[in-house]
Amino acid sequence: MSEMLQQYPIINGRELHVRTWNPEGGETVICWHGLARNSIDFVALGDELAAKGYRVIAPDTLGRGLSQWAESPKNEYSYANYIDMAVKLMDFYHCDRVHWVGTSMGGLIGMLLASSDDQRHRIGSLVLNDIGPEVPADALKRIIHYVQKPISFRRYSEINQYLQTLYQPFGPHTSQQWQTMISASIRRLDNGHYTTHYDPNILAGYDENAPVLNLWRQFTKLGQPTMLMHGLHSDVLTKDIVKRMRTVQPAMAVNYYLGCGHAPNMFFKSYRQDVMHFIENHSLPLQPNERDIQPAADEQKRNAG
Repeated sequence: MSEMLQQYPIINGRELHVRTWNPEGGETVICWHGLARNSIDFVALGDELAAKGYRVIAPDTLGRGLSQWAESPKNEYSYANYIDMAVKLMDFYHCDRVHWVGTSMGGLIGMLLASSDDQRHRIGSLVLNDIGPEVPADALKRIIHYVQKPISFRRYSEINQYLQTLYQPFGPHTSQQWQTMISASIRRLDNGHYTTHYDPNILAGYDENAPVLNLWRQFTKLGQPTMLMHGLHSDVLTKDIVKRMRTVQPAMAVNYYLGCGHAPNMFFKSYRQDVMHFIENHSLPLQPNERDIQPAADEQKRNAG
C-alpha cells in the first residue's frame, strides 16, 4: 500500500497542507472536504484508492487543518478564491483530468469547476457528497451558528464529547475512527484550552443580505458522470432537492444512506465503497504528465542538492 505523504505547496501566496497518496499512480482523484472540516475525512478512502493504483490528492482548504490562515479573510475565504486555488493546485500537481470527490463545500467547488467553460474538461467524474445546487435557509443558519462562534474547552474529554455530538449525523464511527477524526479537528488556544481546528474567521465574507445560493444553472450544465450521496436525515440536502436534481440530471447515480444526515463520512466502509465503485466504473484516459505527483519545483530542488 502506498504511504500517505503530507506536502505544503504555496498556492496564491498561502501554504496549503495536502495529503497525497501514490505519487506514481495512474488516474488522479481529488478529495475536497466540507466547510469546517479538513482532509482527515479522506484518509481511509485515500488508502484504499491508492491500493487500487489511483493517485489521491486531499487538501486542507485555506484556514482549515494544517493550512495557513488567510491574511485578508473577507477576500480569501470565498468561493472565487477556493476555485482559483483548486485550479492552481491541479496545475501544481500536473492534473489534466481528475475524478472529483467533494463533501458539502467541496462538492460545490467541484460543481462550479465541472460546469465552467474553462475547467470543465478537467473534471472527468464528479461525486457530490450530500450537497445540491441550493441549501435550505434553516440548514444554513444552523451551520453559520456553530462555525461563526467556535467554543473552547479546558479538557480534551469535553471537546471530544462536543464534537462527537456535533458530528453524529456523519454516520457510524468506531472509537478509533472518532479518535482519528477528532484529534485532527482541534487545536490549543494561547490559554491552553481546546477549540476547533479552523480559523474562526472562515465566514468573514458571509453576507446575510446577499442572494441565496442558487447553482441550478451550473448543475444543469454538468456533462460528466455524476454520483450523488444523500444522507436521508440531512437538512442540507432535502428529499425535494434530490428529486429536482434527478429530474434535471436523470443519468446521475444516487445513493441513499439510512441513519445518516449531513454528511456521510468516508470513515464508514460502505460509504467509501460506493465512491470507489463509481470511480472504477468511469475510467479516465491516462495523461502522460499525470504520472508524477512531484511538482517541477521539487525536482529542481533535488537536482540543486
